[in-house]
Amino acid sequence: MRIGELSERTGATVRMLRYYDQHGLVRPRRTESRYRVYDESDVERVRSVRCLIASGLNVRLVRLVLAHAFGEEIELPEDEARCVPLLEMLNDELSAVERRIGSLERSKAHLTRLVADVEVLLVAKRAGAGECVDVPG
Repeated sequence: MRIGELSERTGATVRMLRYYDQHGLVRPRRTESRYRVYDESDVERVRSVRCLIASGLNVRLVRLVLAHAFGEEIELPEDEARCVPLLEMLNDELSAVERRIGSLERSKAHLTRLVADVEVLLVAKRAGAGECVDVPG
């Protein structure tokens, strides 16, 4: 299948599919005229890539996870020769996601209190025809 069909089947844009190819996340065959040709197995691979990236993993980690999941050998660039084990990198990424979740939960709590306070002010304003009231704290 060509890149447009893979895009339709996976929801990934053509631009994203080219990016995935550039970074070795998918490896389409090429025709003599250099068109990318994808296999049926690439549909699931692209869906996996999208899921991993949506989970917060960077491209390097996605490439390592895919290589591990599909039993592929992967050559690391020279600057990654001292690469830490995959499990350690994933645990670090998981910790970072947990920190972001904590921050978002604190933001949600603040916004929830702000919404409640504004609702009290609006109710009081409607009831008192514009008079100011103390906001519960």
